[in-house]
Amino acid sequence: MNKYYADFIKYLGEENKEEAFRCAMQILKETGVVKLYEEILAPGLNSVIDEFGADSKELIWREHVRSGIIKTIVENSYSFVLDEREKIGIKHNENIIVLCPKFEEHEIGARMAADFFTIAGFKTTHIGANTPEDTLSLAVEKLQPKYISISVTNYYNLIEAKRAIDKLRQKDNYSGKIILGGHAFSSDPQVYKRIGGDYLLSNFNEILKFSKEVNL
Repeated sequence: MNKYYADFIKYLGEENKEEAFRCAMQILKETGVVKLYEEILAPGLNSVIDEFGADSKELIWREHVRSGIIKTIVENSYSFVLDEREKIGIKHNENIIVLCPKFEEHEIGARMAADFFTIAGFKTTHIGANTPEDTLSLAVEKLQPKYISISVTNYYNLIEAKRAIDKLRQKDNYSGKIILGGHAFSSDPQVYKRIGGDYLLSNFNEILKFSKEVNL
């Protein structure tokens, strides 16, 4: 896997979308969605700060270009997502909504999580980044999901996640389960409980284990 990653990160550093895409598709065919996302794409995205420096004037455009490349790869992996779901063989009737809270613009983690939930057998709706509380309420009213997954990358957006959860519980009378995930929970995993979450799921294995448990 190290050779795969070295090649992929080289193409990302060169903003070479075509070769990065070809490389990722080859990795996908050989290793599958989970390894591609967790061992190649996520580290490749997160490495941009280490490569160019947090204070670099280039960082913003470099990060945006890299995010765009990785989004393209993720979107083109969907047929593999469906194939892997069939291999695992779990099917849930319940819906799950996957989103980022208001002001959270980093949505690739949520997009990958949506694919992981799909592989694990859930009927998944990915709403995306920067989802206002009222928008989430309307989606919940329409889709009636049993689960809502909220992905938070920036620690400072945890307060927005809490506000969304409080509104769901107190004003919308939502009785389903709230699943949290994302880099914002890495320094203090217990914070998910303090903001009203029911579960903290950080990787595919945890999502699959959760899926099997609720499928009993």
